[in-house]
Amino acid sequence: MKKRIKSTLEFERERNTFLLRAFRESIAAQSRISLNKAFKIAAEAPAPRFWVSEARAAAVIGKMLSGEDPTEGMHPEKREMYREMFSRFLALREENPGEPISELCFRVVNGEAPRSYMSWHRARVLIYKEKSRLRGERGRNGR
Repeated sequence: MKKRIKSTLEFERERNTFLLRAFRESIAAQSRISLNKAFKIAAEAPAPRFWVSEARAAAVIGKMLSGEDPTEGMHPEKREMYREMFSRFLALREENPGEPISELCFRVVNGEAPRSYMSWHRARVLIYKEKSRLRGERGRNGR
């Protein structure tokens, strides 16, 4: 499966909501508010899952299993994310040798991630996108 540019994510709203919540919690915890610091903290906060589809993860992990390195041209954050997922995949496969690759990938992707694996600049864009979406929703609902 080749990744399509600008493809939509089925978990986009969940990811953006998570980032906005982490951003707001960071703001609330600061005595002197720094927006840049809040964006950095939000991007580094442990995430409820890896922000990648199971199908895409399975495709990349499958290539890694065959000895290829599909992460070579990726941004450092994405490369680190896939390498973390691959190491988790290998550990799960050792514990469950008969389990299908797709099931192991599903479990890895939906497990808690140590962070969101994106730059704070990208997190900032997504947080503002979510704030804008919520503002538009409130406007349409008459609030």
